[in-house]
This record gives sequence, structure tokens and C-alpha cells, in this order.
Amino acid sequence: MKRVKWYLVLLLVGILLFVGGCTEEPPVIPVTPTGYSDVCIPIGEFPNQPHIDVVMSTVVGGELTVTLGSNPTTGFQWLEDAEISDESIIKQVSHEFVGPGIDKPPGTPGEEVWTFKALKKGTVTTFLEYSRPWIEEDADHWTVTITTTIK
Repeated sequence: MKRVKWYLVLLLVGILLFVGGCTEEPPVIPVTPTGYSDVCIPIGEFPNQPHIDVVMSTVVGGELTVTLGSNPTTGFQWLEDAEISDESIIKQVSHEFVGPGIDKPPGTPGEEVWTFKALKKGTVTTFLEYSRPWIEEDADHWTVTITTTIK
């Protein structure tokens, strides 16, 4: 009888773990009181999803940081400047490549980080593209579209 109870308890725990693991909440990009908002998408996400939409928000004067995986050893690169639908609402402050470090083997991906400054209230769309610049437009490429609301 005790053995049956333990099997039932283990079965119940297993079911709860399985059901709990299947419900995945969409990612929430928090805005801190200082007005910073960050998003980070690793390089491994792009082969599964060639276009990713992101929603961000911040306040006037705040900064937004977008970090995207990157591996320039493959010939792919992110465009240096983001395409911003209205540069009177946000402006690109910086864009830099952050390598994987000297302790990693050659060919290890790094990250590219863009920082944007919120100038005034409104909604703006920012577009980033990852491709090989010498190959036709309809070849493999990945894109990120960021819709940002400045409050």
C-alpha cells in the first residue's frame, strides 16, 4: 500500500513538472525607473526564426539597449546603422561588436550592442538586418524589427 502511494506521488509530481514545463510565458522586457530597457537575442535564435519582432518602451531621456548575437567569421554582419522610422523620437548613440573573449576558440560568436536615446514621446520602429553584404538581397538574411513606445 505504501509503495502504491509513492508511485502516485511520483506520478503526480511528474505530471506537474511536465505541465509546468509546457506553459511558456512570452518574454517581458522590463522598464526600470531610470528609463532603461534592454533586449538580448542570442545568435542561436535566428536560424529558427528569420524575423523577430520586439516591443520595447522607455521614458523620454531613457536609453534602450539591443544586444544581438553575431558571428563575423561566417561573413554575416549586422548593418552598422539601424533604420529608424522617426529619428526625432529616438537616435542611435552607439553600435559596437563585443567579442567572445580570448579564452574561446576561433569562430565563437560574439554580440553586437546598439544603444538608443529616447528624445521625445511617440512610437517608432527600428529595423536591423543580419546578412552577407556581397550576396543578393533574397539570399539568407535575418531581421529584427523593434517597435518602441516613448512615454
